[in-house]
Amino acid sequence: MYDYLVVGAGLYGAIFAHEAKVAGKSVLVIDKRSNIAGNVFTEKVEGINVHKYGAHIFHTNNAKVWNYINRFA
Repeated sequence: MYDYLVVGAGLYGAIFAHEAKVAGKSVLVIDKRSNIAGNVFTEKVEGINVHKYGAHIFHTNNAKVWNYINRFA
């Protein structure tokens, strides 16, 4: 039994699941794709990060958000 079922491992789903787990909750994440990060997923091709689903750029001028996201990248 899980506290949360997260459908979709894009940015919102992945962050929600992470924060719920940090808060001591049990989480099951399901996604039709074999990777996390949804459309912003990148894969290395000959040493170069390639946007598998097209270019997606994360923009923010909020230092708190930027520092949080950079903990994972």
